[in-house]
Amino acid sequence: MIPQKLRLKNFLSYQQLALDFSGLHVACICGANGAGKSSLLEAISWAVWGASRAASEDDVIHVGSKETQVDFTFIAGGEVYRVIRTRSRNSSTSLEFQVQSEGKFKSLTERKVRSTQQTIISHLKMDYETFVNSAYLRQGRADEFMLKRPSDRKQILADMLALSQYDELAERAKDIARTSKAELAILENLLTHLQEQILAGAEIAPQLETLRSQLTELQAWESRDRTQLQTVEDLQKQYTSVSQQLTWQQQQQNSLASNLAQIERQLTNQQKQLQQLEGYLLQRSPILQDYERYQLLSAQEAELDRKLQKYQQISDRRGEFSHKLASLQSDLKGQLRHYQAQLESLVQQESELQGIRSRATEIEGAIAELHKARAVLQEFDRLHAQSTPLVHRYQTLKHQLEREETKLTAKLEELVAKRDQLQLQVKDRDRLLGHAQELDRQIEALQKKQVYQQRVHEKGLERRDFLERLKSRLADSEAAFKKLEAKMRHLTVPNAPCPLCDRPLDEAHWQLVQKKHKQESRDLQADIWVVKEQQAASNCEIEVLRDEYRNLKKELAPLNDLIQRKGTLQERLKAISEAVQRLGLIDAEIQDLGDRLRTKNYLREAWEEMELIDKNIHKFAYDEKNHALARGDVERWRWAEIKQSELKNAQRQADNLSQKIPDLQTKIHQLQERLTKNLIDLEVQHELEQCDRTLTQLGYEPDRHQQLRSQKQELTPSLLRYQELTRAEQEYPELQQQVSHLQQAQTHHQQELQTLSTQIIGLEAQVQALHGDHAQEIQALKQNLQNWRSQMDSLLAQIGSLQQAQQQLEQSHQREQETLVQIETARQRQRIHNELYQAFGKNGIQALMLENVLPQIEVEANQILAQLSDRQLNVRFITQKSGKKSDRIIETLDIEIADTKGTRPYETYSGGEAFRINFAVRLALSRVLAQRKGSTLQTLIIDEGFGSQDQLGCDRLVSAINAIAPDFECILVITHMPQMKEAFNTLIEVSKGEEGSMVQLVG
Repeated sequence: MIPQKLRLKNFLSYQQLALDFSGLHVACICGANGAGKSSLLEAISWAVWGASRAASEDDVIHVGSKETQVDFTFIAGGEVYRVIRTRSRNSSTSLEFQVQSEGKFKSLTERKVRSTQQTIISHLKMDYETFVNSAYLRQGRADEFMLKRPSDRKQILADMLALSQYDELAERAKDIARTSKAELAILENLLTHLQEQILAGAEIAPQLETLRSQLTELQAWESRDRTQLQTVEDLQKQYTSVSQQLTWQQQQQNSLASNLAQIERQLTNQQKQLQQLEGYLLQRSPILQDYERYQLLSAQEAELDRKLQKYQQISDRRGEFSHKLASLQSDLKGQLRHYQAQLESLVQQESELQGIRSRATEIEGAIAELHKARAVLQEFDRLHAQSTPLVHRYQTLKHQLEREETKLTAKLEELVAKRDQLQLQVKDRDRLLGHAQELDRQIEALQKKQVYQQRVHEKGLERRDFLERLKSRLADSEAAFKKLEAKMRHLTVPNAPCPLCDRPLDEAHWQLVQKKHKQESRDLQADIWVVKEQQAASNCEIEVLRDEYRNLKKELAPLNDLIQRKGTLQERLKAISEAVQRLGLIDAEIQDLGDRLRTKNYLREAWEEMELIDKNIHKFAYDEKNHALARGDVERWRWAEIKQSELKNAQRQADNLSQKIPDLQTKIHQLQERLTKNLIDLEVQHELEQCDRTLTQLGYEPDRHQQLRSQKQELTPSLLRYQELTRAEQEYPELQQQVSHLQQAQTHHQQELQTLSTQIIGLEAQVQALHGDHAQEIQALKQNLQNWRSQMDSLLAQIGSLQQAQQQLEQSHQREQETLVQIETARQRQRIHNELYQAFGKNGIQALMLENVLPQIEVEANQILAQLSDRQLNVRFITQKSGKKSDRIIETLDIEIADTKGTRPYETYSGGEAFRINFAVRLALSRVLAQRKGSTLQTLIIDEGFGSQDQLGCDRLVSAINAIAPDFECILVITHMPQMKEAFNTLIEVSKGEEGSMVQLVG
């Protein structure tokens, strides 16, 4: 993948960005921390794989924006592709994938985002995990490959080597073998079935003759029962017709009886109603008199109701005026109480103000003393203002000189302590040099043995691989031998066909085939014995190599400890050399500091300024104590000012009270006079008198009204009786007519009922003459006919089946021969594809390719690491290790790391060392895979990580990057360190402002 163009819209810290990578080979993306450097690479990974460092998908959207979009164009496999990924806040993600064709982009987008993502991965031949473990050294995740489990490391390498095609081939071979196995089982079952059919074919003819005779007998029985059924069905039809007529007549009889009963009930009810109406008509005169009296009482009650309504209206109005008059009287009394309280308060204030005005002479004398004390205080303030800056400056200079002296003294003591410490280190220099030389001699001897141990290990792996091949060869030979024995046993069967061409054999050909198989059997036995002898020899050789390896391992046990001790001695000797140089500098500095402290040769200007300030301070006759006494006098007489202000306020308030008190006394007198004479509100009092006169004129009597209501209530039943009389006069003639009609209908129904009874008796006699229902007999005959038909159908089916079986018998002989040929073909195809499945599997070609590429990666990593660490570090890839059982070898991908102190775990190395190891392994991985034919790794991205390196480490990293530059189309390095920018010709400078991150291409 080679980046070409990148367009961002509202992605992380970017609002708008268009960046062209065309023509960039090695470029540095630089800028301050948080400027948005890593966000450019996050945009690429998010666009292509939908992965980023954000916790949720909405977090990639720029703050304050609703939608983000990344448009990324790149080259892969010689084609130009374009990916556009869009995300709306709190919504779904859209993904477009395009390829350039004839200058235009053609869409490869699928219906769903997940399907489109799989299409991108298939065209790029790289998923996100492979990308971040090879081409992309992500910020804070440079150790991604190192921290993976061995199985995950192997899978990542397999993905980058495109070994998945062998997995596909293995699966296809496995599917074909599985299909062949299933096909073989089906064919064997088919052969068994065909042979069974052939054996059963001899019994078909006798069975067919027996079935035909049974069919003739059944046809005769079926004809006899059919004739009898026809006779019984005719009798049943006559019986059914007469029965239906009888049923209909009986239903008519029941219906007429029901109607007659209903008419009789209606006639009884209406005769009762007719009697009730006649009773009301006989009492007509008393009912009309009571009704007329009820009407008169209703008219009188209506008149009294009208007077009652008017009486209530006038009473309500009188109550309103009475309440209003009482409220006005209460308000006047409240005003009177308020004015009286104000008058009492004003009289009391006038008495208090008179006491303050009596102290006027005393206050004026105190004011004069206050003015004298303030004049004296002003003079002291003037002298203090002139001397204070000089005193403050004097104190400042004094503190400054004391701090400088303390600092110089502390520095002197620190230098003396350092000198003593360095002198102790220098004493052991000669002894340590001798010890280091001895260690170099021992380490050199053990390292030569280590090289020999590695050769022994490689030889053991070679022998073990040879032994595995021998095992496979032995298994194949034994399988072939067993197959040959089966063929030879087949030849012993009389009239056996040829095992190769499946043709009949004569005596001469049989002898020839027998001789050929015996020769092949002897050759296979000889080959098996040779393989077993080679296995025994290889096992002995492996055992010797194991003993040699174990002995060498014991001898090399002290090597790591010696290397560690050597590294410690080198560090100590380097520290001693630096200490000797520093001792001379420290002695000179101690002498200089001692002289400066004795002669006070520091801050000379401060010393001179202090002497001058001291002389000027003595010129002023300023006394701090007298100044404080003057302040006390001013504070002691300050009460006079407060009392003077209170005196002026008292005079103003007294003048105001002399005007308010007479006004209040006048208002109180006026209110008391109105209340005494009841002069509250003349208009309201007039309205009350008017209401009283109107009530008297109305003349409403509540007792009379109540008595009239009682009399009317007693006559209420007369109204109901009048209504019943009216209804009786209207309904009586009509009811008489209905009774007459019902009596006529009753007579008619009785005559019809008598006629139907006569007809029913005649039909019952006809039913008895037909000897009852023949339905059961008919059903039995039909069941017999159905049984005969069922048996005949069964016989016909059996006859047809046997006839078809005769036709298929000839076909079965032919299919038997074809099936035998197909079975042999399927067995051969299954065996071949099982072998292909093993060859294409993880332990076949794939394992061989990984074993071939890992040594190249190890060599490249150690070359880069030697350049980065001054040959202090090296790595080693382990692909096989012993299992819990000594005879079992486990496939793995472990990484061993060693330095001058020996081999130790990856986690124990410092941050700078760990980054160099990660950097070297990842660069070697990318470089080797990029050099392989057909690899898709053409871009390398290094994000930060330089902060853990010193200047020398950074220079070495840059040299390593430049060394591998020819192997890649594009290398991008991200850093915030200013010194790293100078090492690159092309810069992509990233800055951040109020509108977000911005990019500028330099060089």
